[in-house]
Amino acid sequence: MAYVDTNGLILIDEVEVAEDIKRLQSVLDIMNEVLETVNSIENINSTFDGPTASAITFSTDALREKLTNQKTEIEEEIAYINAVVTRYQEIDRKMRDLINSSGNGVTTNE
Repeated sequence: MAYVDTNGLILIDEVEVAEDIKRLQSVLDIMNEVLETVNSIENINSTFDGPTASAITFSTDALREKLTNQKTEIEEEIAYINAVVTRYQEIDRKMRDLINSSGNGVTTNE
C-alpha cells in the first residue's frame, strides 16, 4: 500500500490501496458465508439432544465468536486504511493549494 522513498517521504499508491481493500472485502464475504453455514448447522443441531448436540452447540458458538471478532477487526482495518488515505489526500490538496497560491508561477494540476 505505501512505502518510504529514499528521501523518507511516505508514498501511497491508491490503486494498491483499492486492491488491498478489495482483498479484505473478499475475506469478509467468505466469513459471512461461513457464518451462514455455522447458523445452518446450529439450526439443524437444535433439533437434537444429548452430549453430541451440546458439543456442536459449544463449538459453533465458539466459532461464531471468533469469526465475528475477526470480521470486526477487518472492518476496522478497512476503515483505518480509508481514513489514512483520506488524510493524506487532504494533506496533498493543502500542499498543492499552498504551492499554487505562493505566486511562484508554477501551477500543479494533480
